[in-house]
Amino acid sequence: MTFTFSSASKASRVKLHPKLRELVDEAIKEIDFKILDATRGRAAQEKAFRRGHSKVHFGNSAHNYVPAIAMDLFPAPYDWDNRQAFINLSKVILRIAKKRGIPIRWGGDWNMDGNLSDGWDMPHYELHPWKDWAKKSKLYED
Repeated sequence: MTFTFSSASKASRVKLHPKLRELVDEAIKEIDFKILDATRGRAAQEKAFRRGHSKVHFGNSAHNYVPAIAMDLFPAPYDWDNRQAFINLSKVILRIAKKRGIPIRWGGDWNMDGNLSDGWDMPHYELHPWKDWAKKSKLYED
């Protein structure tokens, strides 16, 4: 089954790095999800920090660059407490990334060891290592 992106997801999609766009375009063909966040400017990053949705200030997040080298994805059935839905989406994203040679890190497994005990940010995906990708991008000042 093929799913489609909402208009809000499409608006976030265009901000993504081409490698991340490639991932989401392939993944939506087999699993339903929304693209919640891509590039965050200074105001949005500081708001995310104040709310506890990010652990870093502006300039220290992979979300702060254009094109976006990080994205937040929200899997159907759209329940923040459905941990398994986030895991299922990660399996699709990580499989496609591996197949296509796209270096990606998931916030559900920060140290990439397969143990999800360090995974406090289940929606988050970033090109890895993001600081190397940031050198080829620009900080997004809003």
